Amino acid sequence: MLWVLAVLLLASWSHARACALDTGRKTVQAFPASISAPRDIPVGGVIFDTHGWIGTGDAYVRCMELGSHHISTGFVSSPAAVSGLSGVYATSLEGIGVRVGWAQNSNNLPASIGGGEIMHGSRPRREIPRNHYAPAQRFWVQLVKTNDNPSSGALYVNSVRIYYDNELTNELTFSPTQLVFTKKGCSLRTPDTTVTLPTTNLHHFTGVGSTTREKAFSLNLDCDPDIRVSYRVDGLHEAGSVLKNVIGRDMARGIGVQLLKGNGGAPLALGVRNEHLNTGTAGGPSAIPLVARYYQLEPTVSPGQVLTTAILTLFYE
Repeated sequence: MLWVLAVLLLASWSHARACALDTGRKTVQAFPASISAPRDIPVGGVIFDTHGWIGTGDAYVRCMELGSHHISTGFVSSPAAVSGLSGVYATSLEGIGVRVGWAQNSNNLPASIGGGEIMHGSRPRREIPRNHYAPAQRFWVQLVKTNDNPSSGALYVNSVRIYYDNELTNELTFSPTQLVFTKKGCSLRTPDTTVTLPTTNLHHFTGVGSTTREKAFSLNLDCDPDIRVSYRVDGLHEAGSVLKNVIGRDMARGIGVQLLKGNGGAPLALGVRNEHLNTGTAGGPSAIPLVARYYQLEPTVSPGQVLTTAILTLFYE
């Protein structure tokens, strides 16, 4: 009789440790019916990005009983981690991985996917204190190229689940899609281009908006036939067409670098697609002509070095 009583008490204690779910949340990431990606995107390059946190509402779960409680987060069915790419896990397509971030607090969303908790394939489990929890239904999704010969075809991604003890509080599922790598495009003859501006003096800057010391350069391409090419230049820009200088010791202050279109001298709008050309039936070499020059951003200029970086993205139609 005493033995039976001990078993009953143990069963009761085990039940009391579990969290209790009041509200669960589920979101379906609806990919476009098809996704096209350029052939020259580098390994580690992002093919698809939600560009922010998706999902709405918060779950609610009570973990107030005596004993330890745990949270586990990550993908179902333990997809393999991709070597060399942080937080990226395998999908159904060779050469295509997925990275998912989760933000727990809907009132304090991070500015980037890396500011959240990156989901893992093994759904790691960690202890949490007794409390009431309202985990946000907020996820950030990226598809990533993981090798030099990715496959086109039907893409399936494992679901992501958040558990508090055995309660499923948050779930993210993915609609299937067709991923196609475009066979036509352009390649840069020189992947990295360094532009060295001439040395200038403080007296060349006469006020905010003044410019000096232009330097012409070109981004040289080899393109396939029968495509329309456009491009976008991104960087840490102050406004419009001006790239900010790096902040640090021995760096100049109050000036940046302005980019101009080389075929007319109009300022190049950063972060905006610009038409380049139709390659025609022959294709072949092509150049994007640009001009860089110093640009005064602030009323006071301090001498020093000028260093800034811009990224070129090509688009094909």
